[in-house]
Amino acid sequence: MSNSLIQNRKTVSPLKRKGTLRTRTSELISERVVEGLFILVVLIGLIASPDFLTPFNIDSLLRQAAVVGILAIGQYLVIVSGGFDLSVGAVVALTSISLAAMVSEMGELAIPVAVLIGASMGLLSGLAVTVGRIPPFVATLGVLGIARGLAFTVSTQGIVVTNQFLTTLNKASVLGIPLVAIIWLVVIASVYALLHTTRVGTYIFAIGGNPDSARLAGVPVARVQLTTYILSGSLAGLAGVLFVARSSSGSPGVAGGWELDTIAAVVIGGVSLFGGSGNLLRAMLGVLIYIMLTNIMNLLNVDAYLQNVLKGALIFMAVAAFAIAQRRNQTGRTTT
Repeated sequence: MSNSLIQNRKTVSPLKRKGTLRTRTSELISERVVEGLFILVVLIGLIASPDFLTPFNIDSLLRQAAVVGILAIGQYLVIVSGGFDLSVGAVVALTSISLAAMVSEMGELAIPVAVLIGASMGLLSGLAVTVGRIPPFVATLGVLGIARGLAFTVSTQGIVVTNQFLTTLNKASVLGIPLVAIIWLVVIASVYALLHTTRVGTYIFAIGGNPDSARLAGVPVARVQLTTYILSGSLAGLAGVLFVARSSSGSPGVAGGWELDTIAAVVIGGVSLFGGSGNLLRAMLGVLIYIMLTNIMNLLNVDAYLQNVLKGALIFMAVAAFAIAQRRNQTGRTTT
């Protein structure tokens, strides 16, 4: 061993090496909290019920997760860019009842129209935030009321759908995987590519991190924010289509509270509510965790009101875990 290498090794103190190791360990733990929670929930499901990992239950889980997951992707985009979208559940209701009302006359052409209706609601939210300068919480709460009101204007009752294409869409599977779950995976892959291979993806994270700095750097902040809301509305429209396929009906009162479910799912997946950070794939793991917990409680016949209490506790624990891990990382960096 050369003298220079010996000298270099002597200049690194044991305390610094220990601090570096501790920092790396803390960072690794914080990066794997979601994966660990996912494994823990699967183990809980296995212990709680022998029906948890049966093919029938897995199929049901994937079908539920596909609808909520597509909705959560739109919520993820808005949150990462520094906003909120409280209208997504109402948009699902509007698109579902609109599709149900149109499909008997228009056939499959009603599907893209329903998605466009969702996009128009997203456009309205985006304009309220970017042009009207209304805080996202208030703007999307207003659009929630508009979308829900329009849904009941279309029909005050649910409409049964017998369209063969939608029925096939719900029942079809590829290699044992429900087609609706494959559609969800395609949406995930498309949005992941948008975020990691385009300028728009870079801008979304930059705006969520610091919109003023992004604006000074030449980022078209209003245009990008508007895009995220339109995408969120479009994905809510697609979720409404899949809901109709799954339930064979459209309803003006459906999806109440789904906006909070999507926020909870992405938070469990480690997405910061302050914007600027969050991994899409972990956010989708958060969706699976949320759906699995609901499924486990249903298998155990847990009271619906108690389920809400337990879900709320999980959100608190998830946020606390990521906050603690983040503080440890910052503390570790200051000691190295």
